[in-house]
Amino acid sequence: MAHVVTSVAEVPAAIQAAGRRPPCRRVLMASPGHFKVESAINPWMRDEQGELNRVDTARAAEQWRALRAAYERIAIRVDVIDAPVGLPDFCFAANQSLALPEAVVLSRMANEERRREVPYFEHWYREHGYRLLLLPDEISRFEGTGDAILHPGLRLIWGGIGPRTEEAVWHFIARETGTDVIALRLSDPRFYHLDTCLCLLDERSALWVPAAFDAASRALIEAAFTRLHAVSEADAANFACNAHCPDARHVLIQQGSSKTVAWLQQAGFVPLELDTGEFMKSGGSVFCLKQELP
Repeated sequence: MAHVVTSVAEVPAAIQAAGRRPPCRRVLMASPGHFKVESAINPWMRDEQGELNRVDTARAAEQWRALRAAYERIAIRVDVIDAPVGLPDFCFAANQSLALPEAVVLSRMANEERRREVPYFEHWYREHGYRLLLLPDEISRFEGTGDAILHPGLRLIWGGIGPRTEEAVWHFIARETGTDVIALRLSDPRFYHLDTCLCLLDERSALWVPAAFDAASRALIEAAFTRLHAVSEADAANFACNAHCPDARHVLIQQGSSKTVAWLQQAGFVPLELDTGEFMKSGGSVFCLKQELP
């Protein structure tokens, strides 16, 4: 029976027992037509003077189109959901759901500002024939693949526990989908989602920010991966861990993380540097802007 893994001793068995998962071939992106910063719901959304960041909407649209084109160049199909008026964070398509082969788990956003996004994604999934899995009422916080990272090649989930996602959701998902979850506790408010501090590259390789996790969680990560790169403080602030490696080869990553890019190249990966600077003003980069579809 699938369960939530919390001890180092359980990690090898969970990896060995996990079934195979095909590589990502398709993503869902949400148009950035109404993207802007209207309120500060994470530490990255204000400038040095404490004012809300201002978004260049035309430049944001260019950056979004460039990311879409990068996916298509490496043979990843991109589906698009249109953004409704009045939902400025809608473009961060990682957060409203977790799309698994068994079912799509709809999120329960921690901040009131974003809760109205979920029904639009629910409608899209229903229209496209996906089975939906609704959270029980007692679970109050879950933000999709912001805190749920699929292990490359395996039917195994790494689940973040922190300000946006509560522990109880992982027991529910493990039970309902038959998928083991390795639970990690976030300990730094700057890294409020798991996808800001952990990037899985292939079955045995990952980028991470060690200081973002408590000691027990660091031990779980170290037990699972033989090639771990601790990104520098500068690269972490440049959202290097919010990269995405859909095929165990190409790594779509925010431009300017030179030390991380050098490590990726040395390790045999192909970094594709992109500018997501306008979206970083709202606390997200490449990984935040898409949802992997089964």
